[in-house]
Amino acid sequence: MLVDTDFTTRDRSEADEMIRRVYPGSGFEHCSTPFTYRQRVLGDDTATIALFAVNSRSEVVVDLDGMVGIGSASGGDYRVTSNDEAVRSLRGFVLPPGRARSQSTHHRLRMVNLRLEALRTYAGAENRRDRLRFGGTDALSDAGVAHWSHVARHATRVFSAPSLRGYELMHRATVDLLLASALDVFEISLERCTLPAADTALPTSVRRGIQFIEDDPAAPIGVHEIAEAARVSVRGLQMAFRKTLDMTPLDYLRRVRLSEAHRELQAATPDATTVTDVSRRWGFTNSSRFAHAYREEFGESPRQTLQR
Repeated sequence: MLVDTDFTTRDRSEADEMIRRVYPGSGFEHCSTPFTYRQRVLGDDTATIALFAVNSRSEVVVDLDGMVGIGSASGGDYRVTSNDEAVRSLRGFVLPPGRARSQSTHHRLRMVNLRLEALRTYAGAENRRDRLRFGGTDALSDAGVAHWSHVARHATRVFSAPSLRGYELMHRATVDLLLASALDVFEISLERCTLPAADTALPTSVRRGIQFIEDDPAAPIGVHEIAEAARVSVRGLQMAFRKTLDMTPLDYLRRVRLSEAHRELQAATPDATTVTDVSRRWGFTNSSRFAHAYREEFGESPRQTLQR
């Protein structure tokens, strides 16, 4: 379903409410007066184009849960960080899932927001463990920047034209063009799952260790128990996992537990369970570390998975 909303306000609390319609949990941390804020949002459930204009000095914190933002700023001064790292370029930049913070003065901003799951599927993901990897925040080339700018303007025209409101195939093609262009223009790639099955051609000690972990990943086990089940020393187990899987036994255990927590959250309902219950059931005692690891693995917060 297409959306086309346009709001203008001089009230900070109203501006906070507006921006949260695009990015839940976000808002202004500071803004000077006089203050005028405009926001227009176009698109559908897979891709939205948000056009922002702020006429004062402001600081905004945005949570990109389950989405990827691709932006370009014009006018004034605009600086942004993504997950506490400075964004290198503003000619066309990517904000991966996580927290972004911007500081600006009298600027205009176009943000194309793509649903992470749709982008992951378009990239060729075959299962939930395949994930997107973000190599940087800027475009790969100047030609790519020019192309993205053209695509974003084209999508804005298609989504905003009342005469095209009923052209479903055109809208679908426009969304596909945004997804394809994002993957080609920016450093976004698909990382295939690296967790093998226990019966693949691996050293016996690694296969035994994997089997022990996967038999009961919720059990209170550590590297010593895994090594004992694999019938090798802890050092021998560590070396075997590093050599064949490029990860430690505990890294493997952690990813299996995250996968099981993800599966349980997908099947659960918010009124029947909580994120804390699920994380503790799978051996994660620190909720903030669990949420951080979960977001890195699946590109969205545990709460978002539970509420979907």
